[in-house]
Amino acid sequence: MSVSTLARGSAVTQRQASCSSSLRASPCPNARAAPGRFPGRKGINPEKTHRVRFHPPGRASHAHAVAVSWEDSREVEARLRLKPVPAGTGDTETGDGTAESSDQSHSNQSRNVSFVDFFRQASPYIANHRGAVHVVVVPGSVMVHEDRGILEGIVQDVQMLNSLGVRVVLVLGSNDQVNAMSKKRNVPIDVVDGYRVTSPESLEIAMEAAGRNNVLVQALLSRGINVAVTRKHGDRDTHAEFGNGMSSGMSNFGATGGASNGSVSPMYSGNDARLMRPGGGATATSGNFITAKRRGIVNGVDFAFTGDVVSVDVGSIYQRLAQGDVVLLSSLGFNAAGEVLNCQIYDVAVSIAIDIRADKLISYVATEEMPVDETGERAKYMPLSAAEKYVGGETGKTPEQWRGLDLSSPVFRTHNTASGMSPWRQLTNNNVQWRVSQAQQEVCAAVFVCKAGVRRAHLLDYTVPGALLLELYTLDGVGAMVSADRYEGTRTAQLPDWIHIKDILAPLAEEGVLVKKNDDDLKREVSLGNFSVTERDGKIIACAALRRYELRTRGKLGQRFTTSVETGDENLLTDSRTETVEIVAEIGAFAVKPGYRNEGRGDALLSYLEKTATESGITKLFLLTTRTADWFTQRGFLHAGSAEGNHLLPPGKEIVTGRNSQVYIRTLLE
Repeated sequence: MSVSTLARGSAVTQRQASCSSSLRASPCPNARAAPGRFPGRKGINPEKTHRVRFHPPGRASHAHAVAVSWEDSREVEARLRLKPVPAGTGDTETGDGTAESSDQSHSNQSRNVSFVDFFRQASPYIANHRGAVHVVVVPGSVMVHEDRGILEGIVQDVQMLNSLGVRVVLVLGSNDQVNAMSKKRNVPIDVVDGYRVTSPESLEIAMEAAGRNNVLVQALLSRGINVAVTRKHGDRDTHAEFGNGMSSGMSNFGATGGASNGSVSPMYSGNDARLMRPGGGATATSGNFITAKRRGIVNGVDFAFTGDVVSVDVGSIYQRLAQGDVVLLSSLGFNAAGEVLNCQIYDVAVSIAIDIRADKLISYVATEEMPVDETGERAKYMPLSAAEKYVGGETGKTPEQWRGLDLSSPVFRTHNTASGMSPWRQLTNNNVQWRVSQAQQEVCAAVFVCKAGVRRAHLLDYTVPGALLLELYTLDGVGAMVSADRYEGTRTAQLPDWIHIKDILAPLAEEGVLVKKNDDDLKREVSLGNFSVTERDGKIIACAALRRYELRTRGKLGQRFTTSVETGDENLLTDSRTETVEIVAEIGAFAVKPGYRNEGRGDALLSYLEKTATESGITKLFLLTTRTADWFTQRGFLHAGSAEGNHLLPPGKEIVTGRNSQVYIRTLLE
């Protein structure tokens, strides 16, 4: 059956979506090449191969014909992306004519391949994050940590993000410093419901700590490029600038903001949009971007110079980000009377993330503050519904004060609402609070911003070196992620869903995109549990089938027979000898309903199928398609020739002749 998807939506989810095609040769821990077969061509068993040209249907092929089998698919994927290391043993000769041992040569080649692997693994993430806006929170505990290397590493990672085109707002906490300085100066420390009572003496200490942190981070961001690099590759300052510089990677910084909305606003583009800092490094900028008001007297407690965030100067922040600056913020806000007020650091971070429509809120936390699952392991991924229950604690329910949040509200889609107020201001005016009593503030902030329109929030252990880069530029990451993506509504289809699945597939069958199925066959597949559906507000908006096959190998020559899990029919290809069983699966009937396309639902559904397959012990996926090859190729599937007569397909797989369906395969990470 052919496969259709018209969900040409957002980029693949970092964690739930699988590696793109450029990652197949990546150094993922579990992506192991078979001994003796990678990276050279030796080791492919000619008894189990046929000739396939890897090119899209209807296009002339410039690729070499490659011998391919299910057993060799991982090597084929690697070969398409890495130049094979020359086979052979013995000494080689280096560029200066000196002899080099085979061990040393192999070691050098391995290092080179590892570097290329890493770079290719990171490349899709680099492209995906370029122009994105990330709000990064560094707590006061990092600023005073005895290991200064932690702060230096974080700032170095932020500087690297900036050089890769990510727009960073860095929010620096100082709570631990203020506490330490207050004790040293005998200034009383009084914290009520997570907010410090800020006396004039405490305010002076808060300003001193914020200023110190600001200057220290600016100094670390000023570190330049290694001189050896500039000597080898030339000084960037002497190169001509073309076009709009970094503005080409920017994302619609204007009235609507956000990194997923288009290109840089003309207001801030131009040849001066990104002036290179002499000697490298990143330019940091700070200012009175936060407007606050006195918290006043709450439940009889006078908070004095403690402030509540009222609004964010979104336009000024956009302008600095469009220039390529790293924006530095502290807990300090300013009011119309010219006073400095001490705000809660996560009030600042949450308000900024919501009002500038950041792509991510990233918070560093101590090791013991990382969220864990029911087994006590790090919670790598929490869909929004699960994260809300996590915050709800023993009740397992969404906190009552969050029930006023509605993602469909225009509050979270534009800053130019009828009231003229920003989303954050409307939330505070409606008394919607992000903090939940007795819950960890970092997790509360992460869940709240996702409910208020930020796509993802991450929690990182600041003791893990390079955690920021590992989280953003590797498949699995090292932190915990809360996601507002909608694939949490994906589930196994129930029999009553068959009519809704038919409604989605029927128009595509009429167009010839899919093979038409009769009602009885569709009901049978649904009842067998082959179909998964995406549901929103009780409505089925997407569907796909995952059909399982067993590939059994017997005997020393590897003869096979198959059993279709779908039909139970067995195709015997050999006598009874020692056998091994491998499960493969076909993806079919993949479609998203019109009106719900181009929003990443296809990626989410594919991620769900891959996760389901992996949990079921399925190592390889295949699909047949006539119209959607590009979409699946971009998500790591490899073209393996025409379906008719293709030896890669399990015996018993029915092919509709005359459609010229093409086969695409994918090896899942083990």
